[in-house]
Amino acid sequence: MESYKSIKDLPTAWLSDVEVSVVGNGNDHPGPRKSGNTVYVYMGTVYQLYNFSKKNSLQVDLLVVDEAGQISLGSISLVLRSLSYEGRIVVAGDSEQLAPILSAQYPLLKAHSLFGSVLDCLMFPRARPLSARPPSPSFDESQGIVPTASPGTIVQLTENFRLNPDLSEFVSTIYSRKFKPQKAQAGELGAALSTVSHLRASDMGLNPEVFGKVQKFLGALSGVMKDRKSTPQSGLIAPEVQLPMTIASPRPGSPTSDLDPISLALIRLRTFPFNISYESHVQAEAAVAAALVASLRKCAPNDDIFVATPHRIQREAVKAALRVTTNPVEGLEDTFGKLRVGEQNKDSKEKVTVDTIERLQGSEASFVICLFSVPKSYSIDLAFLLERRRLNVAISRAKALCILISSDEVLCPSVKVLANEETAKGYAFLKAFQKRAWSFYLQLNADKVAL
Repeated sequence: MESYKSIKDLPTAWLSDVEVSVVGNGNDHPGPRKSGNTVYVYMGTVYQLYNFSKKNSLQVDLLVVDEAGQISLGSISLVLRSLSYEGRIVVAGDSEQLAPILSAQYPLLKAHSLFGSVLDCLMFPRARPLSARPPSPSFDESQGIVPTASPGTIVQLTENFRLNPDLSEFVSTIYSRKFKPQKAQAGELGAALSTVSHLRASDMGLNPEVFGKVQKFLGALSGVMKDRKSTPQSGLIAPEVQLPMTIASPRPGSPTSDLDPISLALIRLRTFPFNISYESHVQAEAAVAAALVASLRKCAPNDDIFVATPHRIQREAVKAALRVTTNPVEGLEDTFGKLRVGEQNKDSKEKVTVDTIERLQGSEASFVICLFSVPKSYSIDLAFLLERRRLNVAISRAKALCILISSDEVLCPSVKVLANEETAKGYAFLKAFQKRAWSFYLQLNADKVAL
């Protein structure tokens, strides 16, 4: 409300009749007054609002469901019971985000997605397996073609306040309409990464071989940001698709020589020997991630970093690798525990968060390192890794730079893996990233990286 009031020429008198409150404990939160013309707005989780409405016998005029793609129909029914007969519902969510995690097996009905999310039920009424939800529908607004039987009820918001133009262009390839990014690339990113040349592995507790390769990669990124002609000598492979960049005005006192920042980077990890175990590969992958984190912390100490992992074994491996460095790491629980609603968290820019992609959903960071690699001759879990929504959530957490660590086994899977339609869509999304990213081959002897 204060932000609204700060905008000139907007009417604000009506705000005196609006009272907004967060329901932290539905059983104890005070209810609305019986008299007066005050409009009450209550915000909270499904379960706290259910307790609150039940205690006060509330009938509401409007129900706004945020993050509807992560809320099941069973959960939302708890608060729908409080909607008045003429009440309205506004459902907001991202159809390309991950669905709520369900541990049980539910029947697949013919008519509706009863056991899916609220958003899926509204946008995709035909039954589909939860593991193979359909993508965001493509529709032509000029022809009035929408994915449901109610034209005009679905509106895509195109303004994006997190992604810069480079990231925004890529992510919007799976949506009906292109995003309109509201921020530009930071022009000083290249200069910040160039300081990696002054770092030493021994000062950060890193494996010298791993750090040397990561140092070369980040230095190469910095080099091409300043001069694209340096690409042949940098070890980087230029992307097939390059877009004109919109550069943000540099901060006072910051370098201005780097005018071509990069937002998408791909590390093609090749571990050997050939017959290494999955666990050994995960440790090697974690060592690379830890070296990236430690280097980025030194190069850009005021920016936050996410390490997004598909599996918990990867999360624990990265945390173990980071424990031996000079940089601390926090879990998502610690991160949220220090947040303060309504005020800036001074420590937030100094955090490194390592967690699974599902748990990072809804968060953002300047740098995001995504771990999507497997060892040679490994194809058991590729359908899970190539789920488009999982890839989208991981990559779209980034505000400045996304570094995706993958391998040939994921980037060039067998035809058998791509026989599944949903896996093929995820693979197409991954290849679109590869075409837009600056690629770097990183070979590593996993036997020498044992933690």
